[in-house]
Amino acid sequence: MINGEFIRLRAAAKAEGIPTIRDKTLEVLLAELSALQPEKILEIGAAVGVSGAAMLLAARNAKLVTIEKNPDFAERARETFRTLGLEKRATVFEGDADEIVPQLSGAYDFIFLDGPKGRYLSYLPDLKGLLKVGGVLFADDISLKYYGLKHTEHRNRTARVNMERFIAAVRADADFSVRFFEEEDGALIAKKLK
Repeated sequence: MINGEFIRLRAAAKAEGIPTIRDKTLEVLLAELSALQPEKILEIGAAVGVSGAAMLLAARNAKLVTIEKNPDFAERARETFRTLGLEKRATVFEGDADEIVPQLSGAYDFIFLDGPKGRYLSYLPDLKGLLKVGGVLFADDISLKYYGLKHTEHRNRTARVNMERFIAAVRADADFSVRFFEEEDGALIAKKLK
């Protein structure tokens, strides 16, 4: 499970201002993984590998495929996995998830969606196809308050509208059982039923 070296790496990332999963959301994520014990995890948005490392520490037999667009972050993620002895269980794809996700094959037990928020809806068909029946889609930062009034730029308004559409699409899909974690920046947790 979570160890001192992980805590140190997470604190260092936070100190640098690198976005990392928030405390209570991390607890919920780890509880989901501990219960499911997935074998294959897909992560959209690795940043520097903090969330990916946490998932591998919680799901001891899992292998992770993670995607990160920022080359510096992708290398830092690889470094995080090496530091924690997880490098043999983690594959980091450097590039745009818009291009990589449609090329993925196989089936995943758990998908952690924490990439560009305005793209969640466009990823949904591919992610649903990659998710095994009984698997879980965990979408982070879905709270509309995350896109509050301070975000008035066109780009952020568009992201908010796209997030609303993503939430509505998952809720309306009878193939998913959906619940929400409404603290911090929110998370949508959808189990694929069929």
